[in-house]
Amino acid sequence: MKKRIIALCVASLALFACEMKQQPLEPKVRVDASTTDDQKFSYMLGVQFGGPSFENIAMRLGEYFDVDYLAQGIVDNVKAQKDTSFKVQIPADSMRSLDSRFAEVSAKRTDLARPDSATEMSFNGDYSKLRAYVDSVMKTLPIKRPAVVTYGEVKLSEKSTDMQKYSYVMGIQLQVMFHGVEKQFNQDFDGEYFLQGVRDACMNILDTSFAVQMSNDSIKAVNDRYVAKIRELMQKQREELMKQQAEAAAAAQDSANAPKDTVAKK
Repeated sequence: MKKRIIALCVASLALFACEMKQQPLEPKVRVDASTTDDQKFSYMLGVQFGGPSFENIAMRLGEYFDVDYLAQGIVDNVKAQKDTSFKVQIPADSMRSLDSRFAEVSAKRTDLARPDSATEMSFNGDYSKLRAYVDSVMKTLPIKRPAVVTYGEVKLSEKSTDMQKYSYVMGIQLQVMFHGVEKQFNQDFDGEYFLQGVRDACMNILDTSFAVQMSNDSIKAVNDRYVAKIRELMQKQREELMKQQAEAAAAAQDSANAPKDTVAKK
């Protein structure tokens, strides 16, 4: 009887593990022949902003972001930018508190990767060697996998973990970076494609069977086109500024050269 109970428990655990396995996810938007350059650029930014953040912070903290909460932070901050009455799900003081807490976690994890005194002395004060050593060791430390990703809407609550909250905060920060690029170009890009780029980059890091929808060559080509665009835009802005400065200087010179009214003395 005991053996049967144990067998059932093992079977239940196996079933639970299967239920928790990440299932294939259908992208909300696709990059294909009909995708515009602006949409490809938005997607590329999502990949370039989301992937490194997801991977590097996991290495520093020992835990991956929750992708659904990361995405929710992006979505909510877009709403907050468009509607000032809409409030994101976490106040600024809580964001600062989370930053402090995870800074401590990162510091402790980095300490685990530091070399012993003899090894450190062998670097002869070369910080780059020390940094490379610490990074190589940190890559070997275990990283906790995130919850199953659903691409669904999520809400923060008292039961939310600190990592879920921190994932949400990082989503806000990624969206702020995206919006900053929009300001540089003085145009709106496609937030849905940016969000999909973030999701795809994160999922690809967790499981390489989840492919990013643009090849490295395509990403480079789009990046090169938009780098050329921003350089052209910045050159036009410089020329316009120089024109305004020249006009202001000419106006000031004209004013200085204008005849002054004299007051007749009696």
